[in-house]
Amino acid sequence: MHLEHGCADLGGIPGQRLSDTAGLAGLLLAAANAAGLDPASAPLVKQGPRGVAAFLPWHSGFVALHAVPDEGLCFVDVAGLGPVHPQRGLDIVAKRLGARALRTDARRRGAVTQPIEPERL
Repeated sequence: MHLEHGCADLGGIPGQRLSDTAGLAGLLLAAANAAGLDPASAPLVKQGPRGVAAFLPWHSGFVALHAVPDEGLCFVDVAGLGPVHPQRGLDIVAKRLGARALRTDARRRGAVTQPIEPERL
């Protein structure tokens, strides 16, 4: 069993797009659909003093987003078990937000085969 995990740092995004909580909720659903995952519930989007946090759990993973409207920044994670496509979800987010700068990373995560040595804890 493995987890496909993609993350992106996005920049140059208009602040009003990152402040639109309803728009971000819809964006999470679009990213989940593009990645090939089935949402387990409605998106949760909360605005606070340091930006907007949004989360959508899937039956086998999640989409998480943190936006900083004043800086035009957005940090996104898309992860899922099995045959999923996190990069497709990240592409949807970057395109719909109109990001002018983008950095992505992808990892396949899975079973830990190396024991942890007690002195490293």
